[in-house]
Amino acid sequence: MKLRFSLQALEPVVPGRARLYVRDLDEELDLGEYAIAIQRSQNSYYLHSAQSWDASLRWLPQQGWTEHDEGIAVLLNADIVDSLLANASDAYQITLAEANGEELGRSPLKLDKGILPSTAGGNAQAMELTMPVAAVPQTPAPEPVVETPPVVETVAPPPPEPVKEETPAPKVETAAPVAPPAKKGGMGKWIVLLVLLLILAGAAGYWFYSQSAKDDSPAAPDAPESRPAVVETDNCTMDKLADRPGLQFVQECVKESKTSEQWLAVIEEAKKAEQCDVAQRLYVNKAQSGDVKIAMAYAREYDPKDHQANTCFSKPNPATAAYWYETVLLSEPDNAQAKARFQELSQ
Repeated sequence: MKLRFSLQALEPVVPGRARLYVRDLDEELDLGEYAIAIQRSQNSYYLHSAQSWDASLRWLPQQGWTEHDEGIAVLLNADIVDSLLANASDAYQITLAEANGEELGRSPLKLDKGILPSTAGGNAQAMELTMPVAAVPQTPAPEPVVETPPVVETVAPPPPEPVKEETPAPKVETAAPVAPPAKKGGMGKWIVLLVLLLILAGAAGYWFYSQSAKDDSPAAPDAPESRPAVVETDNCTMDKLADRPGLQFVQECVKESKTSEQWLAVIEEAKKAEQCDVAQRLYVNKAQSGDVKIAMAYAREYDPKDHQANTCFSKPNPATAAYWYETVLLSEPDNAQAKARFQELSQ
């Protein structure tokens, strides 16, 4: 049975709650009691309880299934929703089974970006702060105060003293003694020449000293010392995995600014180093962020037509390939290659 799973936020959004929609492409699914199994891409573990994962298969019975236009739906609780939102770089696959354990179909889960974890709820009730407005006592208007303008007595200025007219006389007497210093100009010229000679000698000595200092100090080593400051560290090289876990490596690596080709090169290096967890996390992170080239490459890893067996992707998975081709079509609806492969894998 061909199924498609999507987890959608409620309207209005309720933190920790979301509705799982099961789309039945074959129109063979009836309303009944079903259980789901959730498997993550990080290590292929199954969800057992709230954020508890294990390698063994665990069925999670769900109650309250309802019908919708293309299949059935059920409301998931916070234990499941919070577990799915705990790690944004993980991808998940859901398997649907009847109450007796008979498997009906499986497909990757598409998560709505509007879903919030239960921790985003906070205080649901908003507190309204109301304060009584105190009445402002009305004070009687003050009586206008009549100010009497002060009496200003005008005092006539005293007549100018005639002494000021006598001041030009002393100025004429003091101007005459200024002429004698010009006679001592002979001695002043020699002093000025001596000072100029001392200045020239000092300048020449300083110039000679600075030139000799430049010749003695080599300038070549300055260029190599400034080069290391410009070199930027790349957090996506495989040698960084020697001193940090894979999850921390991915969290630091995705902060780098790279082209699609550069990201594919990093993923290829991770595959060669058998760092499968890192390769899958980088694939999922970049494909979900809208990088069409990365999403197409990730789909081909599972597409039976293009699959090349390797340590990290040993088997093809048509349902997973169809999911990532459909992800490409969400960004590029006219992508002919993704549309053709999605239609063929969905048949």
